[in-house]
Amino acid sequence: MAIPIVADPTLPEPKRDIVLAVDDNEQNLQLLEEYLSTWGYDVVMARDGREALQLFPEINPSVIVLDVMMPVMDGYEACGSIKDQPGGRTIPILMLTALTGTEDKIKALECGADDFLNKPINKDELRTRIRSLIRIRALREELDSSENIILTLTNALANKDPRSGGHVERVAAYAARLSDKLGMSHEERETIVKGALLHDIGMIGVPDALLAKRELTTEERALVETHTQVGASILEPMKSFRSFVPMVRWHHERKDGRGYPDGLAGDAIPLEAQVVALANRYDEIRHGDALSQDAALATLHDEAVDGAFDLELMSLFTATLDEESPVPATTRHMRPKQAPPAHVLCVDDNQVNRELIAASLNDAGFRVSFAENGAQAVEIIDKDSIDVVLLDLLMPVQDGAETLRLLRADPRHEFLPVIVVTAQRGGTMRRDAIMAGADDFIVYPLNRVELITRIRSLLRIKDYHSDLEQTHSVICTLALALEAKDQYTRGHSQRVGDLARAFALSLDLGEDAAERVRIAGLLHDIGKIAVPESLLNKQGPLTRDEFLRVIGHPVIGEEMVRPLNTLSSVLGMIRHHHERYDGRGYPDGLRGENIPYEVRLLSIVDAYDALTSHRSYRPAPLSHTAALETLSREAAGGKWDPKMVAQFAAMLGPNQPDWTAITQPFPSLPVL
Repeated sequence: MAIPIVADPTLPEPKRDIVLAVDDNEQNLQLLEEYLSTWGYDVVMARDGREALQLFPEINPSVIVLDVMMPVMDGYEACGSIKDQPGGRTIPILMLTALTGTEDKIKALECGADDFLNKPINKDELRTRIRSLIRIRALREELDSSENIILTLTNALANKDPRSGGHVERVAAYAARLSDKLGMSHEERETIVKGALLHDIGMIGVPDALLAKRELTTEERALVETHTQVGASILEPMKSFRSFVPMVRWHHERKDGRGYPDGLAGDAIPLEAQVVALANRYDEIRHGDALSQDAALATLHDEAVDGAFDLELMSLFTATLDEESPVPATTRHMRPKQAPPAHVLCVDDNQVNRELIAASLNDAGFRVSFAENGAQAVEIIDKDSIDVVLLDLLMPVQDGAETLRLLRADPRHEFLPVIVVTAQRGGTMRRDAIMAGADDFIVYPLNRVELITRIRSLLRIKDYHSDLEQTHSVICTLALALEAKDQYTRGHSQRVGDLARAFALSLDLGEDAAERVRIAGLLHDIGKIAVPESLLNKQGPLTRDEFLRVIGHPVIGEEMVRPLNTLSSVLGMIRHHHERYDGRGYPDGLRGENIPYEVRLLSIVDAYDALTSHRSYRPAPLSHTAALETLSREAAGGKWDPKMVAQFAAMLGPNQPDWTAITQPFPSLPVL
């Protein structure tokens, strides 16, 4: 289920996107500035590639429009240099060229350009391309933020127990050193490091009481061991996280087949999982058993001799601990890998064209399916997983233009890459197709290399959008799974979100606001992931330090979610849901009307559910009637907005909420 992107009309206008325009021709620059300023962008200009290299780190543009033919440093060299820098990898580059040869376009893409346009520039086409590239970057940044939040949640979970504090960071560091020793590429090393940071994410489904125990029963050990499967199932739906799944699922497998959960043996265990397994086991021995480095390595070596680990890999791991910068070794472990093929749908009524597409793409490793008209194509897209569509415009039954309109009107296919491929060379056809929603336009006769390069360039659009939806769902799911471990708070955030949504609708706030408070309800206690369960469930009074740690959870939660632009409208509700109408709440002591309306609404619903639920500090939950009476009494005493409490009581009436009627579906951790 996707988390809707909800706009808050009370929020300030977002900052304007910056476009860096690079061209040695002053007239071209002035024309670009006129166009871009009219469209609402801030424009910074550079006269050659070297100046662009100096400027882009300072201004962090949303997109770079880069001419190819320039003195000092041409566009190809500038593009490659920008993309080689960490800060430039995610900045989209649109290259402008007067060169029309296919080889020039391919060269632009190979040096890192995200798109290209021929001069003279078509104004409408330029605007569409820039808007699309900026949107892609926003998705990528949001996805990065989502991934970082998931890593933060995992790290906070590990650090709740002082004995395991720093475990995931140490495992990642050990795994990184072994990756260097194996001579892995930057991308392979980064994958292993992230996999190591996430390897225990499934522990969120294991009660803290079991994690703290030294001796476990058979049943308890079986429950703890499910964390590998739970963690893998959390990450599996997200394509950008899928490469981490082997490490999460199989970091407890052993070379002799005596590990879990699947009893893999030998080379059936992926190399990255073996790397994380060694790093994880070493840290368990070194820090869990408080042994010296030599003693821990001796124990690990004995386990390897006994069949648990690959002896050569064990030897390489040992060597990395004594090397300041591990020197890559020649080893049999490094084997080439193949990514799963992308699925391309070719929509064309001409059999010769379909055969040409098949010949061009099959050898390049793509999986190709075919449709003879737009109606057939929509049916295939609705039921099958398609990564890119190659679409003819002139077809019987349903033409390409109507097919584009239907796809772009469907939220499921909004970011599905579509390339129009046609023999028509009409002057306005390219612009019209792109304005209708096509991502590119290629004319027969096809150049095979250009087609393949273009498909690979566009594949990320679909991946970014689908992964962003999944990461938002995972964040909310992890928040719900966290409280599900506690018998006193299980289901609390789900109920608060659903009831807050119903309350907002009863107040005629509209669907957007209702969905906003629902999401805030799901996330309002996410900061508690950093608070030990022993404090949350302590039956006696808290010490001052314990109390300060517990009441810090709204601020922690806000900081966790803050990097996500699409959830910015719920930050205030996460931070302020413990404020009081009389100003005696926390963390900021807001008072009366200074507490935003939606925060007051959410706080009342949160309090109602707490009163009617089992809690460690109270013998029994209050009845529905007693809870409403308590809220009214507290409102009269200054704790809540009295008018809103009256409205809440009026909405509910004499009976408790009809949960069947108001509950919204939401994904949960799988039951194994």
